[in-house]
Amino acid sequence: MKKFKTLSLPLILAAILVGVNASSLRAQGQGGESAKDPLLDTLNGEFRAEYQQALAAALARTGPLILEEGDDLILVHGGERSSVCVKPVEYHELKAVAHIPLALFVMLSEATLSADRRQRLEHYRELMTSAQASLPARHFTADQLERQKKIFAASFALLDGVLARGEASPAALENFTRQMAPLLLANVTDATTFEMRELYATVGAWKKQLSPAEWQALHVVMIGPHMPREQECSIQFFERLLGEPEEGKRIIYAEALWNEKDALGLLATHEVDEAAGAAFFGNPMRMHRDLLADAAKAYLDAHPLAP
Repeated sequence: MKKFKTLSLPLILAAILVGVNASSLRAQGQGGESAKDPLLDTLNGEFRAEYQQALAAALARTGPLILEEGDDLILVHGGERSSVCVKPVEYHELKAVAHIPLALFVMLSEATLSADRRQRLEHYRELMTSAQASLPARHFTADQLERQKKIFAASFALLDGVLARGEASPAALENFTRQMAPLLLANVTDATTFEMRELYATVGAWKKQLSPAEWQALHVVMIGPHMPREQECSIQFFERLLGEPEEGKRIIYAEALWNEKDALGLLATHEVDEAAGAAFFGNPMRMHRDLLADAAKAYLDAHPLAP
């Protein structure tokens, strides 16, 4: 991925097209007839077929399995599947409010407002107004509700100032991100607590259903995107619970499959998240690990797990 940073997007796309054309040419014999390469097609194709069979056989031998897919934790055991939502509505409400300053940071990254950007900002303000009105009916504690009101108030102040001036002020945006950082992290801490409580309760109940041998054979597969992979919240939980020093053996992080489109999308994600990390936390690499990481560590330290 690092090499992409030295290339323009047109050059990257051209390189992809060249690769596709080269593969197409290699597969064509004289006169346009398809010809298989005895090494690259036939022999390597046989390897791939054998490899897939080996994967299927290994999976068939696997003991109990816990899958994390989105909000759900799934236990596959004895031919049955048990699913529990471990990210309750309280978790999502806290994160949704925390996303407001991040959205404004992205939308105001360019000082000059085009007509289209102004329209999008005005539309987002309407959405914020509706969402703010719903706050009292949600699941926030009194302290949490006051925090959400502060986030909304500061976000409205920033947005209204930009719309009034017709341009974004880098200084005002920087002041806003620094002001929001502790409030966002407080929401993150509370959201982490909700998820951790569900993980403790759910996996604790499942452990009682498994024999000691089955527990030792248990594997955990987590499906998620690239950016939160390092110190991801649930991975920390399972590493401590299973006594695993790191992800990769009994705990597998199933990152998104790679292809050219995903690689370019990842490049864009790196660029945006580095800017957000620098703006909010003074660290361009902060978003390269789970935003819940520090809060998860603090919670786990306070609630020890016995492998």
